[in-house]
Amino acid sequence: MKRCALILIFLLFLPAAVCADSSGRAYERARDSYYRLQDSGQQKFYRHNWEKVVDQFVAANSVEPGGSRAADALFMAGKASYELYVISGLKDDARRAAAYLDRLPDSYPKSSLADDALELSAKIHETILDAPVPAYRRYQRIVRDYPSGDMLARARGKVSVLARYAPPEPAPVTSAVPAAASGSQLRSIRFWSNPGYTRIVLATGTPTKFTSNFLKGDSSAGRLPRIYVDLEQTQPVADLNRSYDVNDGLLQKIRAGQPDEKTTRVVLDVESFRDYKIVPYEEPFRIVIDIFGDSPKTVATAGAESNPAAEDTAPPAVVTPDEIAGLLAPAPKEAPLRVHVPESRAGQGLRRIVVDAGHGGKDPGAVGARGTREKDVALAIARILAQKLEKDLGCEVIMTRTGNTFLELEERTAIANKVGADLFISIHANASTNRKVFGIETFYLNFSKNDKAVEVVARENGTSLKQVGDLEMILLDLMANSKINESSRLAAEIQKSLVGHLGKRYKVKDLGVRQGPFYVLLGATMPSVLVETAFISNSSEEKLLTNTAYQNHTADAIVAAVRSYAISLNLMAAK
Repeated sequence: MKRCALILIFLLFLPAAVCADSSGRAYERARDSYYRLQDSGQQKFYRHNWEKVVDQFVAANSVEPGGSRAADALFMAGKASYELYVISGLKDDARRAAAYLDRLPDSYPKSSLADDALELSAKIHETILDAPVPAYRRYQRIVRDYPSGDMLARARGKVSVLARYAPPEPAPVTSAVPAAASGSQLRSIRFWSNPGYTRIVLATGTPTKFTSNFLKGDSSAGRLPRIYVDLEQTQPVADLNRSYDVNDGLLQKIRAGQPDEKTTRVVLDVESFRDYKIVPYEEPFRIVIDIFGDSPKTVATAGAESNPAAEDTAPPAVVTPDEIAGLLAPAPKEAPLRVHVPESRAGQGLRRIVVDAGHGGKDPGAVGARGTREKDVALAIARILAQKLEKDLGCEVIMTRTGNTFLELEERTAIANKVGADLFISIHANASTNRKVFGIETFYLNFSKNDKAVEVVARENGTSLKQVGDLEMILLDLMANSKINESSRLAAEIQKSLVGHLGKRYKVKDLGVRQGPFYVLLGATMPSVLVETAFISNSSEEKLLTNTAYQNHTADAIVAAVRSYAISLNLMAAK
């Protein structure tokens, strides 16, 4: 009986349990839940049980996107969603399954499951969604990209059967100038979603002019409100997935098309939202769209009614709904989805902290004279910090990466927003062209005119000083909704604790708390800071950064600061 109760508790509080594990352990737990549900008799006929399993697999993928079982988790999220469709008969479930499956070959092209995901998605499009053209494209992609996979024979047969649905070949380029030279390309559309916050990234790679607008919905015509972005002089790449089912309570779909030969338009079918921001990121160029919902709560999908709060905050529409409606007719909504995200409660403690190890993968960060890489020492300190926070404060800690994985800067805060973190702490090592410079400094998000701060921002953002200056207007617009005051308080506690704790054992210079427009902190919906633990460019501090004792003392100081911050805000649970 106790065992059943424990299993029930585990399922009810699944996101907190899963995210504390690596992708491998989280995947194993999700898989166990999947098999238990399959063997459960009547329980497998209840929708909420399948949704919990799907959420487990999605969480296992999100907690460590570069983990050993991340691709497997994404495949199983699609497979479980497909099995939910078999029971429910709702095409929304089939569309969601296809969306998860389509993400796998894009995110993990070398996975042995990439061709399996394409095959199952193609089957869903062909037999359930009555969409033979997308089905053909997926089968053709298996033949083209996975000729040694076990799905090849089946895909070849389907390519032959569906040959009449093959899209026309593009006309040969006769100009001596390469096609890419005349404009940019929309290379990918990525998104991270939950009921209270969704982030969409449009990647072009090269600077692209764009305009955006908001269109009110029309309930009488069954038309949802929409946000759209027009990318000028831009063509979508040939294999771009042009339709994504989101259905997270904020967005229903993401659609892409071309109103004319020189413009690519991305349309977001909105169900309910409070506000949205569109921010361009440089090097590589991408456009980040953040959709904010109300405070985390049970969110039901809206019908075609426009959101009054959204109308108050969105810019006025300058085109009529009919102009955009003809581009990509949205699929009719079949049934509302309901998702619950627990609310944070004052006095109940810090529930969840995201620790971000700066840089990673192909991005080494700053490199010291002895060859020490920022990405390695940041990960070492972040791992120790995560363990100590969990042990000493009793909260759940999620790391944006636990290995040598490359993450886009915008993906890091998207992870924190998605899991509903209470704090976001990004760990880095500083650098300067003057190798004599040393010390500790802590940053929070704001616009700073300080030249030294701007230099740090430029290095951590991977941008030029001029591009940092271009962020000013964007940040001024974001200030009203950001956690500036709480972030500055957290930064002050961490800086004070680091200087005090480390100063007892090492030669420490207090460089203070600074402000800066860090990409890694943009869009965070919780107090967030960036900690420069020492200068990797200074030979003495480079040596310290690789020292386990220094790493532990640094982590201890940050834990003490978080404890002090939490107590000051009455966030620590009463013992």
